[in-house]
Amino acid sequence: MDPRAVLHPVGPHEPRVYWTRRAVLLAAIVVVLVLLFAWGCSGGSGQPIANRPSTTPSASHTPSPTPTASIAVTACAAGQLSVAASTDAATYPAGVLPHLTATLRASGTTGCQVAASALRWEIVSGSDTVYTTAGCPATSHTSYTVRPNHPVRIGRIWDRHRSVVGCASPGTSAGSGTYQLRVTVGGVRSPIAVFHLTG
Repeated sequence: MDPRAVLHPVGPHEPRVYWTRRAVLLAAIVVVLVLLFAWGCSGGSGQPIANRPSTTPSASHTPSPTPTASIAVTACAAGQLSVAASTDAATYPAGVLPHLTATLRASGTTGCQVAASALRWEIVSGSDTVYTTAGCPATSHTSYTVRPNHPVRIGRIWDRHRSVVGCASPGTSAGSGTYQLRVTVGGVRSPIAVFHLTG
């Protein structure tokens, strides 16, 4: 076939007629190719996608987690507890009340509980017990959970008066001098903390 006949059609009709025929033929070929491509992508089953039976995925059973029992925190044993006593100052002039602090620490890997009523505060001067909470009724039902590496600090303010039996009312005022604070919890006694009253 002469290539010039393709580019310059010869015949009884005008060249526009031949070009239109070629455009229609080319469009038909493109449509056929598109249809073939769509048929091949659909799987070639000949059944419309919308009418194909859908596959319902089976529900997978996820086992529910087994509830773990909460670990009860037990009372601190003497062997797993340490106690430290401190004051907010070394010397207190007249009219200034000492702020006392007990610091509780637990050893081991688990925490334990200390009831507030289990703490016994004691201030002595020489052999004279000036102030003690021993024998006083519990004023709080609070319990402190002491965990390893998480010390618990418990504060108390001393009104600079002697304690009386039953703690019903404060006794006489404590005079100037050197005093020692110690705190005992469940038989565990803290080292002493020394402070002074100057007025």
